[in-house]
Amino acid sequence: MTNSQATALVTAGSGCIGTAVVEALLARGVVRRVVVADRAQGTGKLPDGAGFVHCDLRDPGQVDALAESLPGELTVLVNVLGGERRPPVAPVTDVRWPPAEVWDDIVDLNLSSVYRITRAVVDRLVPGSAICNVSSIAAAMPWAVSPAYGAAKAALEHWSNSLAVLLAERAIRVNTVRPGFVWSSQWAAVDRTEFERVVRDRVPLRQARPNASTDREQIADDIAAAVAFLCSDDARQLTGQAIGVDGGAALVRAAR
Repeated sequence: MTNSQATALVTAGSGCIGTAVVEALLARGVVRRVVVADRAQGTGKLPDGAGFVHCDLRDPGQVDALAESLPGELTVLVNVLGGERRPPVAPVTDVRWPPAEVWDDIVDLNLSSVYRITRAVVDRLVPGSAICNVSSIAAAMPWAVSPAYGAAKAALEHWSNSLAVLLAERAIRVNTVRPGFVWSSQWAAVDRTEFERVVRDRVPLRQARPNASTDREQIADDIAAAVAFLCSDDARQLTGQAIGVDGGAALVRAAR
């Protein structure tokens, strides 16, 4: 498979992190083409080499239709899909014990939907391909603000590691990236003040570049750079790994 034929599928590729991933894969030459699959296209113009496909990624029928519409061969699959539905499917009065339907909805979005998508397209991945699943810092530490979300992301990482073993014979690598605190529509639905508080309440990774904040939160480009690296030939010996792009947030002593 030559680079001129390399094609990536990025799920939920119209969001904050997804858009950055699409741009990074193309700008760094990891692939020549990207299929962006999402429920709605972003407001920005897609970069050259990217095309949008409308798909409700939680609908098995639409996922199957997406798989049928893809090129015959893929070299990269990035599952950005995840998060929590806002508002939730049922009122949550106690985050420690959300209603069963809310728990199931979060697990489906962050774990089961990623499984269904990957299963639908895995036979199109050629030897030397890479899968990268976007996890969260919540997978690596207690996540009291949403135990369901933390549990789902931890399960996603466990499944990703098992998948790395299952696909090793086909020369397909599987890794995950754990974003830290990236300002997004998900956080906007919570509170900016709370976001800034949790960003400060960690071990700050000081920046060496001039005029750089010593404790800034992560931005989407930071996550995308790690994803692009893991999907590139430079990471050809990396599989079953989880890279935390969190600026030291996982070193915080207070569980969130």
